[in-house]
Amino acid sequence: MRNDTRRWLRLGADPTPAFPAQFLVGVTYKCDSRCSHCNIWANYLRQPEAASQEMTLVEFERFLDKNPQLIQIATTGGEQFNRDDIVEFWLALDRRGHRTGCATNAIETDHIIEREGFLLPRLSGRHLRHFGVSLDGVEAVHDRIRGIPGNFARAWRLFQWAREQEQRYPFYRAEISSTLTAANYREFPALVEWLVGQGVPSNKIAFMGALPSAHYYRNVKTCKPVTARDELAGIIEDLRRKHPGFGQNYFTESHLQWLRDPASGVTCVAGTAFGYIDPCWNVYPCLVLDRKLGNLREFAFDVRKLWRSPAARQFRAELAAKPCTLCFNECNRWQSMRTSLGGLAKIAWRQAGRVLRANRDSQRRWRM
Repeated sequence: MRNDTRRWLRLGADPTPAFPAQFLVGVTYKCDSRCSHCNIWANYLRQPEAASQEMTLVEFERFLDKNPQLIQIATTGGEQFNRDDIVEFWLALDRRGHRTGCATNAIETDHIIEREGFLLPRLSGRHLRHFGVSLDGVEAVHDRIRGIPGNFARAWRLFQWAREQEQRYPFYRAEISSTLTAANYREFPALVEWLVGQGVPSNKIAFMGALPSAHYYRNVKTCKPVTARDELAGIIEDLRRKHPGFGQNYFTESHLQWLRDPASGVTCVAGTAFGYIDPCWNVYPCLVLDRKLGNLREFAFDVRKLWRSPAARQFRAELAAKPCTLCFNECNRWQSMRTSLGGLAKIAWRQAGRVLRANRDSQRRWRM
């Protein structure tokens, strides 16, 4: 909280001295899935020469060292394990005090197990490692959506392996992640029931809604997001009632709030507190808004310089005049809240509530 307050007080009229604080970095667009809701896999089929322009490990480490003010850096793809040097990317983050993580399609199961197994004993153990396995439905449903026969069996095998690693590495967290579209959201309860029946704790089952994106998913023409908002909200609420561990987090609560009212919730500050970097160092405000702000290779990998550019300032002015409601901002909720004193007060109140609840629980156990 003290650092957040300093961060806010330094802002003045222009947030560039203190922000950005968070980036999602796409390390590759290589992907061996054929998902119906995402066209990342087609990028290099259309432009094979573009793959040679992807960021290098040397550039990535330079980016990390140039921007020590960043408090959260997450990597994404594509399928990150399709990079031969991806382990070195994660070790570079770990050495600098960052958490690491990935979501994987599990297609090259043996290769992923070999790479992840090589990584885990080399991590410091001081920072969380998150490992998400994608499952969009039970068996044939998942294989149809992902476009790869047998993908469900591979994903389940990989998740079982990851659960075993949780016993060896206290900093390791494995999770099932589903992408909900118009084609599978009604099948989601069946997947949850199957997973719970297999002994998966319900708090390890997560979901996200498919979104159209011209520059990231490249799926504006093919994406079919869930339009039956009330029906989806009812499905999620029913699952929360039936399985108390499911969806008891800010992500699900915010998603439900957004389904009921897209204009509700925390005001998004994409392009101020956070942004997205693609594999060739092009910078965007987020995954959804197709507005290129610049290329970090032209700014010596210093995001603060790019954040002070005319293009970035112009975008912030436009977003302030007309807030975006295309997604529910949960991935960046805390960073958005940190840009105002009101948001900081909400964070402080929530944290105080957690401490008080923990103290009360401790006192009860002591009296018992």
